[in-house]
Amino acid sequence: MAEMDFARTNLRRIAEALVWRALILAPAVLSIWCLNRSGTYRALIFDGGWTTRFYVLAWIVLTPYLGWIVMAAGRLTFSLIKHDAARRIDEFFVGASTLILAGLTLGAFSILYPQLVLGSMLAILLWDTRSFRQPKRTATNYALLLVSLVGFVALGMVFLDRAAMPDVVSTDVQQLYAPYLAEVARNHSIWLAADNPIFSDFEIGHGNGLHLLMATFLPPQVTQIISFLYYVAIGGVIFEFARMLAPLEMFGPQWDRVAIPIALGIAILGLTWAPGLHIMEFGKYHLQTAAFFSYSLLVVARSPKGRDQFGAGICGLALAVSYPLYAAYMVLISGLGAFTKLLRGDRSGFITSVTLGVGAVAGCLLIFAVNYIYLGIPATNPYSIFRHVASTNRFSQFGSLDILDFFVLSQSLGVSDFSIRNGWISAIGQVKALVKAASLLAMTSLVVAFADSKLFPARSSLSKAGPTGMVAGIFILVAYLASVRFLDSTLQIPSLQRLSIHVSALIPVAIIAMAFFALTMAWRLAPNWFTGRAAPHIAVLGLSVVCASVIHAVPWRSFQADGTSLFVNGRPLDQMPRVTLDWKRCDELQQSTGSDRVLALNGYRAMVPCYFSSLLTRGKIIHTYESDVARNFTKIALGDADTAEATLRSLGVKLFYVQKGNCDFWLNGFSDLFQKDELTRRFAIHRESPDYWILTWKHSDQPLSSEAAIGISALRTRSKDIYQEAYGVDPFEVVKHHLPPNGRRGDLTVLEQLSRCH
Repeated sequence: MAEMDFARTNLRRIAEALVWRALILAPAVLSIWCLNRSGTYRALIFDGGWTTRFYVLAWIVLTPYLGWIVMAAGRLTFSLIKHDAARRIDEFFVGASTLILAGLTLGAFSILYPQLVLGSMLAILLWDTRSFRQPKRTATNYALLLVSLVGFVALGMVFLDRAAMPDVVSTDVQQLYAPYLAEVARNHSIWLAADNPIFSDFEIGHGNGLHLLMATFLPPQVTQIISFLYYVAIGGVIFEFARMLAPLEMFGPQWDRVAIPIALGIAILGLTWAPGLHIMEFGKYHLQTAAFFSYSLLVVARSPKGRDQFGAGICGLALAVSYPLYAAYMVLISGLGAFTKLLRGDRSGFITSVTLGVGAVAGCLLIFAVNYIYLGIPATNPYSIFRHVASTNRFSQFGSLDILDFFVLSQSLGVSDFSIRNGWISAIGQVKALVKAASLLAMTSLVVAFADSKLFPARSSLSKAGPTGMVAGIFILVAYLASVRFLDSTLQIPSLQRLSIHVSALIPVAIIAMAFFALTMAWRLAPNWFTGRAAPHIAVLGLSVVCASVIHAVPWRSFQADGTSLFVNGRPLDQMPRVTLDWKRCDELQQSTGSDRVLALNGYRAMVPCYFSSLLTRGKIIHTYESDVARNFTKIALGDADTAEATLRSLGVKLFYVQKGNCDFWLNGFSDLFQKDELTRRFAIHRESPDYWILTWKHSDQPLSSEAAIGISALRTRSKDIYQEAYGVDPFEVVKHHLPPNGRRGDLTVLEQLSRCH
């Protein structure tokens, strides 16, 4: 009888445990179903209403679960290697690294099935619930509540503006990032389908395993949510930096109570600093990169107590496999850490820094090898280096090296000259700005502390010893900021400059750390100056006011300019203030062309919403440089008219789109096949509207009017003139005839005329 009672009790306990776990996970399941409903993306664009409201609500509910998955994966990884995490921030980044590597591995073996991924994640979460504990009761800290409220408001704005609202402004997100995630979800693999050779998307995306895992059971917009998680994680890194480099508790118990609120305020200030992280494109992988860079700095700057060599190695490896060229930044961070620790005689810190660099180099070499074996080229950037080792035969299965030649020529003509002098000026200017700001902050703080000690003196108490490694940490932080500014101004590569925005988040903590170091010098000379009762509260209040003003000046204005509140209330995306894309044209092309594919000759940027769009049938609009047509670029764009026609006919291409009033011709549009005389001889009008022509191959009863031929030819000629005026040379003609790129840049702003043709 006793045994039966014991068994019943156990069954009851198991049932209760399963029930409360099911209740915890039920909102996530409901949110996943809501986000994957058929027609959601179309409704978001054209209809809005309750579909949009439920879409936003679903992401609000699901986002904490996705963060929990990452944290739980980190805790599981640490438990498997019998290693305790130093901080929660370590759990997040080790978890993210583990998922990045797991996603890449599953994709490489073509087993990225949603059932497998969801089952694994469910098992991780159920395992993690074993460690749930009743939260400890703590004394009410009103300073912490105030700062937390300010931070919650800031995160809410950024989440709704940058994460929950789909990014339909960035052209890259719609034609390079989202399509690959959709392709991976379709193929259950990182490898490309033969009928959709999106090699550039593959190069950018196949190493981002965390995104690949999430995209198996969520729409491609999950990238923005993952970016938000990394955005919050960067705040965690800044918080750890503030606690490490500005340990206020050393000034006494009155400062100990506000140390955490002030560190949190510094993190909020870093996240909302301008120009800052919130303006980076959340639909790309830039926030992931920025987060790993920031965490790597923390890893190499830490004192022995918080050091984690395993975290350093796996994070270096994970970031490098996500995109191998980022290993250069990781090696820079590794070098700064190794140099500093070597000077201090810190053997453990030196090994940690070296481990970070070794992991990054290993990941870089691994992905270079995979890319070369699969694509025939280690990477397309920097193209001038890897072009010499590229396998033309292998790469021709995906695209054309001639197209990449055109890309690089156009970009090189548009980039400013290499200048080391500008780099030094920028780096020195950055250091000077930090020193000036830190000096002003230190002087102001010292005056307030002195006045407080005289007006509101408190009983002097024993203070804690000063921190170790503060100088080394400040040096690493400032040296990194200066190095990034140096590289930006020296190389002057736009894509690198966009990525380098992440250093702005580290500026507040660098300034405050330098100011705090100056205050510690004063504290050692006059400790009684720091015994006042009011100064800690003034510091919290002042920091809260500064954070609130920065939030109002930057994220709030962005929130308003983007019309985020309108979207949350149900306005469709095609009516948002900053959206200029026309999805209705995509619908028109779908309805008017049947099952035939369409090759756009101009309007490249205007056609962005149609390329790879889920609104259209697969491959409906032929992409300029990622398609079977692009694989035959040499025959179609660079060959004579007869060769081009024969090739296009063999590929089954029958329809050609030309947008009226648009001079944005590109690549195939410059083919000899589309010269004025050839137009009238070979083509006829399939459909004409006030906005565009659709051409088809000529039949005896379908002549092309001379007016249409003249109009198309005029647009094409004007396009060439604009390129010539901007670059001093026509990049297409240089590639076609193998001419020396001797053009001198003119006014690059004239390129804006391509879409308006005047």
